[in-house]
Amino acid sequence: MKWKLFAALSIAVAMTGALSACGGGGSSSPPLVETALCPTTLDYSTVYTGGGGDGELVKLQLDTTKKTWQITYVESPIPQTTGTVTPTRKGQVATGTLTQETGLPTAKLNQCAFQLNGASLDPNRPARVFIGEGVAGGTIPGAEIQFAGSGGIGVVPDTKFPYYPFIGFSSIETNIANVAGTWNQLGYHQVPSQNFLPAAVDAKITINANGTWSECDNTGVNAGKCQQPGTNFVQSADGSGAFETDNFQGQVKPTLVVTQPAAKGFMIVGKLRNQLVPVLIRTGVAYPTIGVDPQSGAVGPVADDESGISILAPQTSVAQGSQDGEYISVDSQFDYRTLALSGTQATLLDPFNASQAALATALDLNFAQAVPGIATTTHVGASTGSTPTGKMIFTGGVFGFLDMTTPSAPYFTAGAFVQ
Repeated sequence: MKWKLFAALSIAVAMTGALSACGGGGSSSPPLVETALCPTTLDYSTVYTGGGGDGELVKLQLDTTKKTWQITYVESPIPQTTGTVTPTRKGQVATGTLTQETGLPTAKLNQCAFQLNGASLDPNRPARVFIGEGVAGGTIPGAEIQFAGSGGIGVVPDTKFPYYPFIGFSSIETNIANVAGTWNQLGYHQVPSQNFLPAAVDAKITINANGTWSECDNTGVNAGKCQQPGTNFVQSADGSGAFETDNFQGQVKPTLVVTQPAAKGFMIVGKLRNQLVPVLIRTGVAYPTIGVDPQSGAVGPVADDESGISILAPQTSVAQGSQDGEYISVDSQFDYRTLALSGTQATLLDPFNASQAALATALDLNFAQAVPGIATTTHVGASTGSTPTGKMIFTGGVFGFLDMTTPSAPYFTAGAFVQ
């Protein structure tokens, strides 16, 4: 099956080469005019509102002339200080300088990618953002998290995250009636107080025009159930434009709750390529003492800290070939990835080492779609044979990919179309 891997890599290389095409093959051919991948310049008047893989609701702003960045943590489960769980980064603003990226295969791609200086906790793994028309993806500042627990409950092992995955949009939908419909949902959560236990998100979500909704889970503690796992979706009081649901159930049994889930859900609905792109984050809560947490309003002690991100896409059929192209993302292993997709073959590559086969994952896609909108995926040459282990969804030039080859260690990535 190695030939399939190299065939897929060849497709990816061909796509990368196509991005750099700037002239014809003969002297009589007119030069090709490249379509820009991103705005020529940006300033802080453009605000990308989105979600982080850590369950943060974030506003990202860039000034490509002054070479500066600013991130506002609108909602957050991430503690301000290592060794504590509260208060969180909610309401804080982080700033720094930008450096133009140079490590991508083409000048066209590098022009739309920036390093966020000072945002990563690992100097060998810079935080980066990739800008498109109406979308920003990449990473936001990381954190070192540790907590000794309270009475032996809620212990969080000392763990350093260099950065967190992020996707955000410059234009968002704020009328829940326009989001009404049936959606496929794929995503990834972690539970810090359970040794950062990973949890896959795989569900069908139905949203009604009045904000009522239901979720039918395929995985997790509610697998096989259809229910409304939180309060009705309403505009969040934080002014972000996101929709909020409270008492939001997770995929894992909470470490400690007295009555009902304390976490909140925030749904940011991007508007891209005349389509909606809902991103649903779960913002976990931890408060170690008796009383009301002034930030979340949760009654403590509580440890409902499962947090993460998921992507929603319409439960409508996707035609094979209609999503072909190259996408850039960050995955649940905190690695940058390019998805090169052509027909029924896809390859996940390291965009900074695109030619290295050892860093690539080749996939076969099946667009038969027993569930409309979900293309199933199989690892090329895997020991699992032809049994699909993954699912891929698409909307507005954004893809979401969940792979369950190892159920105890689900893999997830989501990213935006480049070319």
